[in-house]
Amino acid sequence: MTKTSKTTKILDFSEEDKELYPLQSSAAKYPKHLAVLQNAFWQLQHERPPKDDLLKLLMYFSPKVRLINDQPNERTTFSISAREYAELTGLSIKGAYSALDRVVDTLYNHSVIFDSPDRGRVRTRLVTTSAYKDGNFTVSFTHYALYIMYVFNKDNPFTQLQIKSISGLHGHGLRLYPFLSQNEYRFNFDIDLKDLKRALDLSEDSYPEYRDFKSSILKPHIDLINEKTELSVQFKAVKKEGRKASHVNFTVTKKRTVKAETPPEQPLEHPPEQPKKIKAIDIYRAISDPNVLPRFLQFGETSEDLINRIKADIKDDKTQYWLDKLEDLNIEIDA
Repeated sequence: MTKTSKTTKILDFSEEDKELYPLQSSAAKYPKHLAVLQNAFWQLQHERPPKDDLLKLLMYFSPKVRLINDQPNERTTFSISAREYAELTGLSIKGAYSALDRVVDTLYNHSVIFDSPDRGRVRTRLVTTSAYKDGNFTVSFTHYALYIMYVFNKDNPFTQLQIKSISGLHGHGLRLYPFLSQNEYRFNFDIDLKDLKRALDLSEDSYPEYRDFKSSILKPHIDLINEKTELSVQFKAVKKEGRKASHVNFTVTKKRTVKAETPPEQPLEHPPEQPKKIKAIDIYRAISDPNVLPRFLQFGETSEDLINRIKADIKDDKTQYWLDKLEDLNIEIDA
């Protein structure tokens, strides 16, 4: 966690800030098995390091906030029962009771700091009320918490996470999994070790030796991500600045689900018209919006390089990979 400078003025979230972050519902309604959060959530600075129970609980509430019928506000209450929490986490009912009882005060007192383009550094709590009674955890979220859990568009990039996958992770894995999910569209990419540590809420000078960082953080959590989530991840050290590892190279793909075999269909008397073949330029045009394109460009890559990469993927029968990325961003292709 990045420590806040004592000389930096931090403002409290105010009524004026609510106008800067309007709660406008997104057109797409993502299914309830997904936790969908703005990427800004992972850039928040926590005044106290968040424990696993707190992070998981926020992600479990994500579909409840997102799929509510009416636009939520700071008085809207959301609840999760001990039985539901037990099913999500794999805990016993007794264990779920204890976990929810333990997190109620922690969540209420938890504050975060974010950078506002208009006001500078701003502090806000995540919830306005929280209570635990008779096996039910009830909470009302602050305006900014609702904003990052409810508003998803090109100006507010977001990440979709499998709730089932979240439940199987812990510690730094709860940050590494979202980071890898955010970058999965890049397939293969390098990241500076300092930036990676920052993404994992580690100080830059922690684990000065790469072998320690690998054995203590990367390998155990990536092994668990490969086991518990829909991602398949490989990584290796990269030396770009001398003889020591300076970057980590990741290769991230989604595991393919094996569909049950179905009996062959009888040929149709009038076969349907074949869809028009997708070309690399069609995909590029679909993602050429200035707010979208940077998400697909790899480090140092030009637009021409990106088109050539798309062409290579199409040649290797990976067109569906790009179509899935467009669908995730609610972008239609004009082919």
